[in-house]
Amino acid sequence: MSIARRTALVSLAAAVVLVVVKLVVGLASGSLGVLAEAAHSGIDAVSAVLTLYAVGVAERPADREHPYGHGKAQHLAALGEAVFLSGAAVWIAVEAVLRLQSGSSPINPRPYVFVVLLFVLVVDATRTTVSLRTGRRQRNAALIANAWHFGSDFAGTVAVLVGVALAAAGVPGGDSVAAIFVAVIVLVAAVRLGRGNVDALMDRAPSGLTGLVERVVRSVAGVAEVRSVRVREAGGESFADIVIGVSRLDGIEKMHETSDRVEQAVRDTLGRAQVQVHVEPAALAEERPNERVAAAAMRVPGVVEAHNITVLEDAGGRAVTLHVRLPEDATLRQVAQAVERLKREILAEVGIARVYAHVEPSAPDAQPAHDVSATEPDVRGRAQAAVRSVAGTAGEVVVYRQGGRLLVVTSLPADPGTSVRDAHALASRVEDAVRDALDAVDDVIVEVH
Repeated sequence: MSIARRTALVSLAAAVVLVVVKLVVGLASGSLGVLAEAAHSGIDAVSAVLTLYAVGVAERPADREHPYGHGKAQHLAALGEAVFLSGAAVWIAVEAVLRLQSGSSPINPRPYVFVVLLFVLVVDATRTTVSLRTGRRQRNAALIANAWHFGSDFAGTVAVLVGVALAAAGVPGGDSVAAIFVAVIVLVAAVRLGRGNVDALMDRAPSGLTGLVERVVRSVAGVAEVRSVRVREAGGESFADIVIGVSRLDGIEKMHETSDRVEQAVRDTLGRAQVQVHVEPAALAEERPNERVAAAAMRVPGVVEAHNITVLEDAGGRAVTLHVRLPEDATLRQVAQAVERLKREILAEVGIARVYAHVEPSAPDAQPAHDVSATEPDVRGRAQAAVRSVAGTAGEVVVYRQGGRLLVVTSLPADPGTSVRDAHALASRVEDAVRDALDAVDDVIVEVH
């Protein structure tokens, strides 16, 4: 049995005992205040039954029909308690007013009445403390509602004790005034309890929580914007729906990592929480022109990759050159449509109308290439000679066949202090030399390391 259910069960047992004790004493003494407290405790017993049921329902795991769990059962039970409390308060107040108007006060305050009331005070104080502590630790609305209930019981019992003492001292109407005081306490507790749980059922955002979550999300590395934050609470658990903007150049995997960091940061802040993060691409002010061109190119349907982007400045203004990969089985008509769309996107993105696109084929489903270095030694020998003529060493040279395509792959060592620009220039010269030596070569890949 969970801690929450055990606490609710103990509260139910205590409520039943108090109902019996107060009812017997109230009938024996004729005290309206004690009878009012008996009715109050009777409502407590009914509320404890509801709380026990609600806690059991709320602990059920989420299912197909309740994907967010059953936590709101706690708030429904607490709302039911508020209705019962209000009814009891009205009945007590009406009866007390009638007694005051008639001037009757049929009360016989014997010593055992005071002993019983002191015992009740000890029980009320104990169960208020236990329910409040457990409810806050478990974030359980039903147990916290019970704690308010028991707290109002304690205050009401104090008022009844004072009223009985006044009646014993011969003060007329003291018992009825105490009963009215109990009714006011009960009604205030009912209103407060009802308002808080209506807010939870209506998904009202907890005060200050949305701003706290937004500040936490903004502090996460990789988050460029916080576009929306919605937070609600139900059944002791928080639910957060967050929309963030992440640099559109990050790529899907990096965006996902940022999303995971946001989820964890929010959970660390809220404790028990279900967090949903929606990631949207954001254009950052510090993006360079070639990065903006790449982003525009990737918005075009069919474009698999964009690279070798250069922004040119000449007398006619600015122009852009780039390589784009499109499906190899696309027709020239389809490629022309994609390129026109590409130019429109670049114009809208960076304001450049002159775009020169070098189209390359992309074949994601192409068959694997096979090493033919051993079976075609002449081809490999000419490739090695070409590489050596430029780099001074042949390094590693492998020849592949992919269907009818010929590929040459070479890996060359270089000084670790060589710049990337110089390494690329060396690779370009080697590639040109291999193409000159092998007219039939389709692709040359040069690694400089």
